[in-house]
This record gives sequence, C-alpha cells and structure tokens, in this order.
Amino acid sequence: MLGRGFLFGVAVGCVLGVYVAPYLSRPTVGMGHVSGSILPQMNEATAVPEKGTWPTDEQAKVQLFELSNWDISKHGNGSKVIINRCIRIAGTEIACELAAHLKWIEGETRTEAVFQEEGGDWKMIAAKNR
Repeated sequence: MLGRGFLFGVAVGCVLGVYVAPYLSRPTVGMGHVSGSILPQMNEATAVPEKGTWPTDEQAKVQLFELSNWDISKHGNGSKVIINRCIRIAGTEIACELAAHLKWIEGETRTEAVFQEEGGDWKMIAAKNR
C-alpha cells in the first residue's frame, strides 16, 4: 500500500508539472533562441517516407516468415501481410505497423517490424506482436 507522503508528492508533482509546462517553451534570460525541448527536432517530411518507398506487402510477408523461421511453402498460401504505415527511424531503417492474417491463426495479428534497406531491397531485422 502506498503511504500518504508518496501520494502527496505525486499530487504536488502533477500540479507543478501542469503549472510549469507552458513556461518551458519560452526562452529564458541568457538562453537566446534555444527551445525548451531537449528532444531532437525531427523534420516531419523525412520522418514519414512515401508509401512507394516502403517494402511491399509480399516482401513483408516473406521477411516475416523468414525472421520467424516459419515454412512459407507450407503456410504461405492463405496467409497475408499488409503494411499499414511506416516511419523512418534512422538513415536506412524504417519501423512499420503490419496487419498479418496468418493461415493457422484465427483473426488478425498486429505486428510492429523494423526494416533495413540493403541495396534497394528491404530486410526485416526485428518484429514484435502488439
């Protein structure tokens, strides 16, 4: 059980956070034009690549089967992978949200995957169910 002191500290911290947050984006004395954010500013146009530059749904399916060590010749027919959206996370890497309709699983499986571009082709280097 949480003590009263801890709960009081959380409440005070929340109130201070709500009160102080609007002032963080304003420059302070001696700071010049420095933003209040310590996070790097991403260029929105480069963060979301165009759909034509993503891996195709078929490439995603083949890569998902390969990464997961599933037999595509046995379970590939009847399975379908659709890439819903992607975001660039590094120079040659993108993270994508996939919808997988796998033959042996009832319903849709949501998956997040990271692809790395290798010579004009995409290789899935990580995947995780959501």
